[in-house]
Amino acid sequence: MRQFKVLIVDDEELAILGLEAGVDWDGLNVTRLFKAHSRDEAVRIMESEDVDIVITDIEMPGAGGLELIKWVKENRPEARSVFYTGHAEFSYALEALRLGVEDYLLKPLPYEELAAIIRRIEEKLEGEEGDLAGVEDMENSAQVVEQVKKLISDNLSEGSLQREELAAMVHLSPGHLGRVFKKETGMSISTYITKKRITVAKQLLMKTNLSVTRISERVGISYSSYFTKIFKEQTGLTPQEFRAEYH
Repeated sequence: MRQFKVLIVDDEELAILGLEAGVDWDGLNVTRLFKAHSRDEAVRIMESEDVDIVITDIEMPGAGGLELIKWVKENRPEARSVFYTGHAEFSYALEALRLGVEDYLLKPLPYEELAAIIRRIEEKLEGEEGDLAGVEDMENSAQVVEQVKKLISDNLSEGSLQREELAAMVHLSPGHLGRVFKKETGMSISTYITKKRITVAKQLLMKTNLSVTRISERVGISYSSYFTKIFKEQTGLTPQEFRAEYH
């Protein structure tokens, strides 16, 4: 049976603790439960982890839950979203439906109802994977993925590698490509791109004397400070530390 990763997003720690304790996550086949207190923190987690389901509060300081759901739709379309709110405003529900969320709930959260929603999403995700297996045989799926990997390698210096562009190049819809790619590799396209950038950066750090700024540009990351941040998240070292350790 497939295992799932869930991300809870709420600026209030007590709300997160309540969700952790109130839902039987083990019974829902959830093996990883991530927590974030803001939209930006949630994005950072989703850039490095293949989250299946996002459960978010709408009212948060700064960029709220709707902004997060928009980001998920554009960057992680294979993930499913559920939001909750303390205000029964129709405008929230309307916007959420437009963004393709699976469901929404009102506070105080009915944990049993949330569990039922998550179970329904899991069944849908498993069903989609079954459909994929029936529509594209393993050989064709592998060929598509290898083609996409080559496109990524050939265009790595382009900072705006988008799933939509890659999908057009292999004549698939973006959502379909995302599901095929994850089924074959175990990771989303954007996670693969990040890992590929770090792998190439390591080679450049070890085998050339290029500056960190130049290496950052070569792997398609415009700002060296952001490159350093991502590199350290992936390797535990800054680019300078990695180069010094190798030499």
